[in-house]
Amino acid sequence: MKLVAFLLLYTFLIGLLFQSEGSTNEYLNQSIKYKTCLELAKKNPSEGYASATKWFALDKGIAARHCMAVSIFYSGDNLDGASRLEILERDIPKKQFYLRSQVLAQASQAWLLAGETGRATRLLSKSISLYPYNPEVYLDRATINIDQLKYLQALNDLDQAITLNSNFTDAYLYRAYVKRFMKDLKGALIDLEYVLNNLPGLPLALLERGYIRKLSGDLLGARQDWEQIIKQAPSSEEAGAARVRIKQLDKIALLKVDKVQHIKKDDVLEK
Repeated sequence: MKLVAFLLLYTFLIGLLFQSEGSTNEYLNQSIKYKTCLELAKKNPSEGYASATKWFALDKGIAARHCMAVSIFYSGDNLDGASRLEILERDIPKKQFYLRSQVLAQASQAWLLAGETGRATRLLSKSISLYPYNPEVYLDRATINIDQLKYLQALNDLDQAITLNSNFTDAYLYRAYVKRFMKDLKGALIDLEYVLNNLPGLPLALLERGYIRKLSGDLLGARQDWEQIIKQAPSSEEAGAARVRIKQLDKIALLKVDKVQHIKKDDVLEK
């Protein structure tokens, strides 16, 4: 599952805190404080939690609670982090649909990392129901469905994500993967061409296109994609996978050569 960017929420939460009162300077100070707290939560969760706790003691605010939950999440306690984020969403004003949706998406991520896939999926569905215009959340739910081999559900979510954002390259890449498993190789290649036109040489896209080319019988094209990965990113995971696939192609080539040699030998014996 893609990681939700916790730092993206700070402007929304600060805006929520100071909708009706507070000077511009106060708004800016609190915004900086909140962003700093979230950055500290990621770099040093224990210090981030201590900072958020002191802040919460002063104003009992939602932003401080969010920073506390994020600190716990980054400390590795996914269960507690998920629970706090889920509870936090309930305390956000009902009309703040986008904000509630984003907090639920974060809670879903934490539940997923805690091994609670069903709960994570339910929260993503609730997140979408609150704010059905964020393509990232559809992609998050699609990745869970892919892991569970629910390709049709994943395809529907990826289609919706691309409808909402026609330039969403991540969604095209995942959709190509799904289409491969659904035997739509032409459709998968079209999606990958879009990705590679926007991100030339992307190793993951080249690796996937190599798989599809091999399945389509284009062994030379597959080899070229995988060799390109090894050349431009030799230490990457994709390069490791490409080397394995090239060895498999070499075995196929050797088998074909052996078969041809046997056929020629049989012809000589017959003569």
